[in-house]
Amino acid sequence: MSSTSTNDSRECSPVSVSASKAASEAEAKKSAFLKLPVDIFKCVTDYLDRDAAWSLKRLCRGMSHSQVVDELLYKYPIQLHDVREIRLQDWKYRALGQQRWQNFQGCINDSNRGYVQKLAMSHWCSVADFQWIEQNLPALTSLDISAIKDFVWTPEETWTWKQLADACPGLFGRLEELEVSNWADYAAHSRIEYSYSYNDYRFKQGFRLSRRRDGGSIANMIFPLCAQLKTLSIRDKYSGFHTWNEWEVHQRVCCLVDGIVKNCPATLSKLRVHDYAPYRSLFSTDATTWPNLTDVETGIYSWMVDRPDREVIGPIPYRITQGHHHRDEEEAFDDKTYDSCERDHMKLGSDVVQGVSASFQDLLLNLRTITRKFPKITFRPINTLKDMLLLPYHLVNVTQRRGFDLRLHQNQQQPVETVPKKEIREAVRWLTEQCDWKPILTWDTLMCDVFPANLESTRTFLPKADVMSGIKTMIELLRSLNIPIRLSIGDRSGTCSSSRLDGSLYFGDYKTFSGEGEDRQEMLAPTQARFNLTGIAHLVDELTIQYPVDVPGVTGWGRSSRRPTRGETILMEREYTGWRRFWTRYAHQFKNLKKLAVNVPSDIYNDWGKCGGLTTLLDDERWEMLESDKKDYGLHGLLGGYYPSANVRLHIARKRPRKKFVKRVFFRQDDAELNLALSHLELTDLEEKSEIPLDTIAHNSNLPAHRFWPSMQSKDGRGEKRKADEEEKALDPRADKKTKVD
Repeated sequence: MSSTSTNDSRECSPVSVSASKAASEAEAKKSAFLKLPVDIFKCVTDYLDRDAAWSLKRLCRGMSHSQVVDELLYKYPIQLHDVREIRLQDWKYRALGQQRWQNFQGCINDSNRGYVQKLAMSHWCSVADFQWIEQNLPALTSLDISAIKDFVWTPEETWTWKQLADACPGLFGRLEELEVSNWADYAAHSRIEYSYSYNDYRFKQGFRLSRRRDGGSIANMIFPLCAQLKTLSIRDKYSGFHTWNEWEVHQRVCCLVDGIVKNCPATLSKLRVHDYAPYRSLFSTDATTWPNLTDVETGIYSWMVDRPDREVIGPIPYRITQGHHHRDEEEAFDDKTYDSCERDHMKLGSDVVQGVSASFQDLLLNLRTITRKFPKITFRPINTLKDMLLLPYHLVNVTQRRGFDLRLHQNQQQPVETVPKKEIREAVRWLTEQCDWKPILTWDTLMCDVFPANLESTRTFLPKADVMSGIKTMIELLRSLNIPIRLSIGDRSGTCSSSRLDGSLYFGDYKTFSGEGEDRQEMLAPTQARFNLTGIAHLVDELTIQYPVDVPGVTGWGRSSRRPTRGETILMEREYTGWRRFWTRYAHQFKNLKKLAVNVPSDIYNDWGKCGGLTTLLDDERWEMLESDKKDYGLHGLLGGYYPSANVRLHIARKRPRKKFVKRVFFRQDDAELNLALSHLELTDLEEKSEIPLDTIAHNSNLPAHRFWPSMQSKDGRGEKRKADEEEKALDPRADKKTKVD
């Protein structure tokens, strides 16, 4: 009894109660995720997005009621990609349309309404939806209405910008960030005709309504209400129109500039322009001085990605013509300010479009011009440029100058700049220091034996020697600025590039011509595996080689049997020979290579182990290796971070047989050059003239087992062939499981 009373007295003592309370409070300050302190867990969620929050809430124990997760989930609940270009029938009758919006409204209560900071609105939303936001989301300070266009083809009533401004002045009065579609580009708003049009084409024009019909554009109606606006974001999809008259220059330049300068408050300090091309020269004109801007974010990355190759390879010039005529349907878009504008639209248009669709070098020159003219404005890219994919020939101008007739100058070569212009060097340095620009050069196009003729048949290109000399010069410039030279072979964006038998393989026959004049004939020549790396290989810091996951057309694509056909065997033998030639050419030139990441079929990888050049390259004791045997059919497994250009995961039935892949990352942590002696000079210095048959490439099948190519004997002593046969029988539903394995 005494012991019991003693224990009871201890539990009921003030000291024990306070200790228990302190322990419970300490426990409450820990999150359910790995028992991290809540403040540390909030630091982790700063790097997560809405989808990650939803995964945590659904899958992790204790996260369903986490306040930190709810804050992240409701911070930006409906985003632009959820509502962009959604059709009327999808908005009305699909779960991701109006039903999703109504479900979101039903989820809002006093416990979470303060978490919502930003929303993206659909083209089909109503004025009542904006009024609901104004009344129920007091913490919302950022609104994305860039999906809403000025024109609508629908038999339903459509609100105007004036009606919206009159209904929700309080909502726009508290916004600090606003994202809109470019109100000055008719093409951006008329394109909605093809995406959202009413089903019956005959009644299309009868139901064409404009949100400007009783007032003006979003700039005239909405911007004056935004008294606290700090950031204005303009989205604009590239239109591709290359002929502007004076009226179109006024619409696309003057209305854009005046819409910002005259209607936005003095608090506006940041301008975010998603599509860089139409505006980059705008900053270098005299249309305005931009007195209040301190930050400008531009879509440099999207400019390179969205532009067609034909416009990046060779500039398609814009043409500015006289006249102020416009189509009848553009009347609703016209704000009648052209006649009162005092600018010289011919000169202004020429300045704005100069170099818009030109090469990467012209972009760099224009960047330098802008940064010089506006030293008080900080220019930054919207998206990170650290792992920006870039084709090597985008670094240089590869086409003939206009007016240069190659037939009249066969013995004259255009001068090749051995040193880039000062402005280009300064622009590259600015990209490196201010934007952390570290591009990945995708080398697939240059692997073709007929480069640069494989770029576009309608263009006249500079001689190949001049193109490669220019690329080498730019790569040397990048390396002098401490930018690592990263090459990627096999950037296929995770999709099957072809369904034919030899799809997604590297070493196929190529079309060429023999003879001259009437004797000229087409013929197919076997690949010589010229990767055009001579003179550049010694500058490479990182090399990534990867094949598509299923290697379409080779071993098992669309079939249940794992055994290759005769044709597939021939194709793979051709791949072996091509890679042998590649390593013979370049392995001894990769003196500065610090990382080699490979994701290739195991047959090809095993054949590499017999290539003396590659084994010599990796023979240095400073090399280390990471490997992954995880059966992940994308490149985001254990080594996902080492394959920066692999950004798409394939979701394919796992029961379909496919080739076994090998994932390896060879790396070293020092910067010293490798001690490699050049050999086979006839395959390097005279790369273009070498016509050595493929079957004479040195290939030593009796090489001793290299430390990165262990014996193929399995752990239980059985051979690899027996193991493969067993796997085939296990995967083949038609196989007789009772049959003995040979």
